Amino acid sequence: MNRDGSPRKSLLAALELPAGTSVVELHTDGTPDLDRFLRLHELERRLVARAVPSRKSDFGDARWCAHEALRRWGRDEPILRGEKGMPLFPEGIVGTLSHTDGLRGALVGDAGVWRSVGLDVEKAQPLTGGVFNAVTSPLERWSLSRLTGSERSENLLGTVLFSAKECVYKSWFPLAGRFLDFDEAELHLEIDHGFGRGAVGSGDVGGTWRARLLTSPTPVEEITGSWVIRDSYVATVCGIRR
Repeated sequence: MNRDGSPRKSLLAALELPAGTSVVELHTDGTPDLDRFLRLHELERRLVARAVPSRKSDFGDARWCAHEALRRWGRDEPILRGEKGMPLFPEGIVGTLSHTDGLRGALVGDAGVWRSVGLDVEKAQPLTGGVFNAVTSPLERWSLSRLTGSERSENLLGTVLFSAKECVYKSWFPLAGRFLDFDEAELHLEIDHGFGRGAVGSGDVGGTWRARLLTSPTPVEEITGSWVIRDSYVATVCGIRR
């Protein structure tokens, strides 16, 4: 709940989700737990049969979220793995998975409406200078500097931008079938709600983002989505319509 006692949305529900999609999140204490992994279909468990317990735990938790979302659609079939580890959702469904320390999430939607969807979650920690410069362009850094009043806040928005680029890749790869580097998509963030300029990181804040694809050929020229920072996490989401 909020400070005033009103109900508080979950992290992922605070995003502007693609219309008609279902999202499920799971918070953990960071300790590997194989309970949800062991509930998966045998074909799913085989995909990481030789992995260490922590990897199996992450895998099982994220797919548990996906299965919970699928059940809302009256579906519950094995989610196998395609090229580059891409999750293969049942026919007629598009979906995406993400996990970071303490948080897992999944989003599913109607393949008749959406060509693909993307979801990414990260810890809300400012990027170090080297990583920040590696994943952003000079134009992106200039744009971020105009949204906030401090280097720390700018680097935290860099984490949002990093997450959005991961989100772009997750939605772009199923259509393009190849890797997309950080410098092949140019991101522009907008802050739509929160505490205003200079207060990024001091409370809930979020907005929208737009990615322009700089590579050719590309199945889409632009991808749009939303982002939020809440409860020490960053989350981004997008969808590519038919």
